[in-house]
Amino acid sequence: MRYLIANLSVDLGQESKAMALLLAAALGGSPDEFRETVLERRSLDARHKGSMRFLMTLSVETDLDLSVIPLPPGVSVAPAPAPVSWSVASVHRKPRVVVVGTGPAGTFCALRLLDYGIAPIVLERGPSLEERVRQVNRLWREGVLDPSANAQFGEGGAGTFSDGKLTTRIGHPAIRYVLETFVRMGADPSVLYLAKPHVGTDVIRRCIVLMRRAAEGRGAEYRFKARLVDLRVKDGAVCAAVLESGEELPCDAVVLAPGHSARDTFEMLHRHGVAMRQKAFAMGVRIEHPQEFINRAQYGPLSAHPSLPVADYKLVCNLGPNRAAYSFCMCPGGEVIQCASEEGGVVVNGMSNAKRDSGFANSGLVAKVNTADFGSEHLLAGMYFQRKWEQAAFRAAGETYCAPAEAVQDFLQAKASGKLPHTSFRPHAVPADLRLCLPVFVQDQLLASLPVFERKIHGYTSREALLLGIESRTSSPVQLLRAEDGQSASHPGLYPCGEGAGFAGGITSAAVDGIRVAEWIARKAGAAFFGPFERRTLAEDYATD
Repeated sequence: MRYLIANLSVDLGQESKAMALLLAAALGGSPDEFRETVLERRSLDARHKGSMRFLMTLSVETDLDLSVIPLPPGVSVAPAPAPVSWSVASVHRKPRVVVVGTGPAGTFCALRLLDYGIAPIVLERGPSLEERVRQVNRLWREGVLDPSANAQFGEGGAGTFSDGKLTTRIGHPAIRYVLETFVRMGADPSVLYLAKPHVGTDVIRRCIVLMRRAAEGRGAEYRFKARLVDLRVKDGAVCAAVLESGEELPCDAVVLAPGHSARDTFEMLHRHGVAMRQKAFAMGVRIEHPQEFINRAQYGPLSAHPSLPVADYKLVCNLGPNRAAYSFCMCPGGEVIQCASEEGGVVVNGMSNAKRDSGFANSGLVAKVNTADFGSEHLLAGMYFQRKWEQAAFRAAGETYCAPAEAVQDFLQAKASGKLPHTSFRPHAVPADLRLCLPVFVQDQLLASLPVFERKIHGYTSREALLLGIESRTSSPVQLLRAEDGQSASHPGLYPCGEGAGFAGGITSAAVDGIRVAEWIARKAGAAFFGPFERRTLAEDYATD
């Protein structure tokens, strides 16, 4: 019989032993009695810094009756679930589908459509990866921005230049499809079992090219430097996508997965009266420390143990009704990067490679921005609010694409920064007063939270800590409204999708939303079986990582 054994405690340094040996030591018997062992999940229990351990979940085939064997404290045993099959039959009526965007939402929508025999045209406003990387490196080396090829636009979307985390708080079965696809395309197999799976931006770049080539080999058509500028509407329904070149692509469905920074696309949708609403987001700065400091703070005397990954953290400070400051998209062993996509604006984010070996740790340090803070009822007011403060950051950086920066202690004391702590940011950080780059209510939340975070992580606000501005693209400032069948609430034929449409908050949840949209399109085309991805509740419509 096959069992699932959960919460098996394993000492540091023992996690790489043969799993059959670990099971025999914990449950008794011979290692030979535990066959076909598979590590399903591994997490670090760091609650007690002097006695940290790994917790493992394993599936195993054995003739032993584990239901009658005494179990170690905390360990549970249950029959292993049956393997999941992603296979579906091709639909007979194949709609013409245009997918806009090659980020995780658009990519996984295209891949799932192909499972049903539906071959989409996939549009990307930016270039393919090789050219995109050249332009991003030029920005980081020389401070020269290409508005069509940057950390937001180009093959792979914004996730191509990110920490590459695949963690998510959603509980959708399609997560496994996403993880297995990444592994097939070159990600480390550990993403299938780590509690905090991480690919790394260097590996993601290889994965997305292989995903595209696989999709093309199955019939998808990719077009780069193909910006969507308009929609054609007939009898109230979207019937064609219009490109910047003037070409019109007749279609039965447009999957709109543009990412959270496609502001011209949002303005075009607003002109068409596409149903949307304002959406709250968060805004703030990046905070950067030496990674060794974070390791010591989180792991204590075991911080140098070779079994331990570079340490991360998660901090929250609630400040009253609808106010809070918190860490966001923490990047251990990463770097702070310039993510501007519009001329005259500065945006920062965090990124790390697979090895997470930069020597720095950074995290967003952000505060809630509610729709009431936008100062206008205009549906795109949040987008204009973001732009206003990104332009202020550009001015604070001397009208360059460097990052305005300030030592944490100087920010707390409202004094001018002198020499800045060391930073990973390129081309370089510029000493600046970050209060000029942030709304007062955001400043107030950050100022109130930093002493709280200092009590949680002693040294968090030390002279080694640096703030860089601004972090403004935490999520989309709008949500496009969807009907029960996934189509726009106002424009049938348009399928809002992913983070830019307001239905996801990271690589994995965006990919899952792309799969969800593909299922809706397949259903409309007559698909009779949806496997494990059958949409269950409307609550899944908005999911974040």
